[in-house]
Amino acid sequence: MTILLQKYLDYLPLESTSSTDSLGEGHTPLVESSYIGKEVGIPQLFFKSEHMNPTGSFKDRFAAVEVALMREAGIKSCIATSSGNTGSALAAYSARRNIKCYIFLNELTPINKLTQMLVYGARLFRVEGFGISEEKSRFIFQRLHDLAKEAETRLVVSAYEYSAAGMEGVKTIAYELVEQLKCVPDLVFVPVGGGGLLTAIWRGFIDLKVQRVISSMPRIIAVQPRLNDTVVTPFFNGSVKAQTVNTTTSVSGLAVQIDIDGTRALRSVRESNGLGVLVSDSASLAAQEELSLREGLYVEPAGAVSVAGFLEAVAQRRVKRHEKVVCILSGHGFKDPASASLIASKSEVDAIDLTQLKLSLFDC
Repeated sequence: MTILLQKYLDYLPLESTSSTDSLGEGHTPLVESSYIGKEVGIPQLFFKSEHMNPTGSFKDRFAAVEVALMREAGIKSCIATSSGNTGSALAAYSARRNIKCYIFLNELTPINKLTQMLVYGARLFRVEGFGISEEKSRFIFQRLHDLAKEAETRLVVSAYEYSAAGMEGVKTIAYELVEQLKCVPDLVFVPVGGGGLLTAIWRGFIDLKVQRVISSMPRIIAVQPRLNDTVVTPFFNGSVKAQTVNTTTSVSGLAVQIDIDGTRALRSVRESNGLGVLVSDSASLAAQEELSLREGLYVEPAGAVSVAGFLEAVAQRRVKRHEKVVCILSGHGFKDPASASLIASKSEVDAIDLTQLKLSLFDC
């Protein structure tokens, strides 16, 4: 299979790549909806299955480029921040390149994401108030930035604000969408925490337009938890900057309460003539369950937020029947076992004596 970084090298800030820069990231499936889209009258609904990346999220595209850049610069260690998926991806790719990885985490990071980072050999530090308190978060970012500078290494954050070159790897989602659909989608629903994913996808479509690969552009829809509303309300209010909030969302992967790439995402939505949609945490969990039970797609709540936003937009009559729609599923369900347990608890595991088994047990 073609290595992602080699395939799109002309679009990336790399001098060269090798097979050891890759864990097989990218080339994720674009799955046509078998139930959800048809149920709500939108027959051309597709899911970009970013949860099928090697460590279970789109962050592998970022980590692949970021670690390749470290290789080029001769860097042997890095300091990073993460709510979970960045840490898992960076730890994996760093292990492959024998780079020491020190990750500072917020208090909401699920245990499975911690375990995944530890398996790859990262050293972890939980920081009180990080990702929850605006004042503490800003101080922590600045302190880590200063530490990285003192150590003559880099602070790695999956955001254009801090790691712009590495984030260019995420643009490849847009390239793949056009290749897989053989056209430009009308709408792309993107979950927004810090805003880097949405910003990168829009930049990818701009690349294709500049290179005349495409002639039209999609509308980008920012979807956020109502309890972490940094971008959507400013969009509707006509603001030029994202706002800061004290987040209380249970969707840990999107709990980014300060403006890291939020203003960039806000600008991208406006440039695309897009929209913003707010969804409740319960709606995200319901979308996660629908994806599992109806579509066979196992994603974490942050990955299901795009689908919750799609359903809300349909309810608001903002999606037309003829439109080709893509929802970005950003992370795998194994990342957040607590939410998965809520779905699984609605069913039972039955003990049975096979000698007493009767055909009437089965609904067929």
